[in-house]
Amino acid sequence: MKRQLVVLMGLDGSGKTTQAERVSEYLNARGIPSEVVWMRGESYLTAPILKIGKALLRAPKETKRGDGVHAGGDYEKYVSSKQSLFKNSLLRAVWRTLTVIDLYLSVRFAFAKLAGDTRVIVLDRYVYDTFIDIDSAFDGKGTELDRLLASPLLRLFPRPLKVILIEISPEEAMQRKDDIPSIQYLKERHGLYDRVAKAVGAVRIDGTEAIEQVNSRLTSEIEGALR
Repeated sequence: MKRQLVVLMGLDGSGKTTQAERVSEYLNARGIPSEVVWMRGESYLTAPILKIGKALLRAPKETKRGDGVHAGGDYEKYVSSKQSLFKNSLLRAVWRTLTVIDLYLSVRFAFAKLAGDTRVIVLDRYVYDTFIDIDSAFDGKGTELDRLLASPLLRLFPRPLKVILIEISPEEAMQRKDDIPSIQYLKERHGLYDRVAKAVGAVRIDGTEAIEQVNSRLTSEIEGALR
């Protein structure tokens, strides 16, 4: 039986991880073997390059605002330096290629580890999030994102049965997570997620509702798609 993919995406703090686990538990309880795959884990090619790049560009350390440290200004300087670096078309091409290959390997290895009877894979982030990362590294204006979404590279990855955007505002995300360096980071990505949702026809669910309500909406959408 062909495995079906369900993708949950959204800003940090939108509840993707919590809801992915709940959806998987719900499906398993109903006799539909399901597993969660978090697509923000392994990095085979870009991790060492990213580490060196952050050191050279003096990326701010991750801090929690509850500790009395706010890295917003430093973070925005870091982003500006990174985007200036990626004005070089050769560097853009190399980074784009390495990042996509990295994700491809991660997907292949993660799926190979799943139980043989797994029918539904609930993805906490997917290729769309990686495309957003690439666009954000370049200029955050959506041009690169649009190009990637229309490119043959997308065909390297299994097509999801359903893509769901759990929506919250940047301000809400900032309140929920105390390790986000800048509201600008969230505002940029909020616009990029909206762009992806329109391009792929994602279902939008209000992430500010109670956890149970969000879960009910999710399971209803997924069960309907599986019929």
